[in-house]
Amino acid sequence: MLPSGTFTVTVHPFQSPTAHACAYEVGPANAKNALVFIGGLGDGPHTVPYPRAIAKQLETEPELSCSVFEFRLRSSFAGFGFTCLDDDVADISALVRYLRSIGKEHVVLMGHSTGSQDCMHYARSSGLAPVEGYILQAPVCDRGALSIEMGAESLDKSLALAKTLIMSGEGEKRISAESLPDSFKTTPISARRWYSLGAIDGEDNYFDPDRPDDVVAPFWQRVDKPILILHSGNDEYIPPHVDKAALIQRWKNLCRPGIVSKLSDLIPGAGHRVEEKEAEVWLVNTVVKFLQTIK
Repeated sequence: MLPSGTFTVTVHPFQSPTAHACAYEVGPANAKNALVFIGGLGDGPHTVPYPRAIAKQLETEPELSCSVFEFRLRSSFAGFGFTCLDDDVADISALVRYLRSIGKEHVVLMGHSTGSQDCMHYARSSGLAPVEGYILQAPVCDRGALSIEMGAESLDKSLALAKTLIMSGEGEKRISAESLPDSFKTTPISARRWYSLGAIDGEDNYFDPDRPDDVVAPFWQRVDKPILILHSGNDEYIPPHVDKAALIQRWKNLCRPGIVSKLSDLIPGAGHRVEEKEAEVWLVNTVVKFLQTIK
């Protein structure tokens, strides 16, 4: 008998900028459609539990004919420190092209945390394989999360160091561990990527509530496919003063009319990774309802 917690996947090797790339499919066999899950910083295939819960539910929804795919990007696990969002979307596009080549009709991208930034970057980039929709789960601002952990003053000092290195042509130089919060000390990270994650004008900073509308509106106006926005109700990486429901409404107002799903909401009782059982059930049901709207 297999131990509790084991699960079976179908492995798909595919051509990608990432060497030896494989995607891992869970869910109904021979599904016509695909939900591609993209994790956050430090994640890789199968590190976030709820995609498997979604796949299990999809097995009871034969009319959707949809399975879940996870895969390793160049930035997966500890690789994010010397990569960028452009690398991520190139890897994602390679998988989407492969999925089209094996007959998948609808492909929806679901991002968790930094994976949500990948979805936004995908929507505004050119030359990528088209998709039919996006789901953003825990679209947090890294700058805000880092401020919680290390304090705004220490963060700004470390960013000043990173900017000095970038301006002197040493953007790919590793930031010293002494300049980083505890959660980053064991991960090699370049000055360029650290600045991108933590600076107000960083490339990764799509979800900062402090950035004005004239800066962030172009991000949201480039989204031209249905998008579901789901903040975790009790996300520990969002400062307590941030009104998450108002933030979703603000982003909805910045998008083209009708693009943001009416299902967009706070996931009740959920932490960042939605590991609470009732919250996971709510998330799974909402994702399935959204997939039912994709035509």
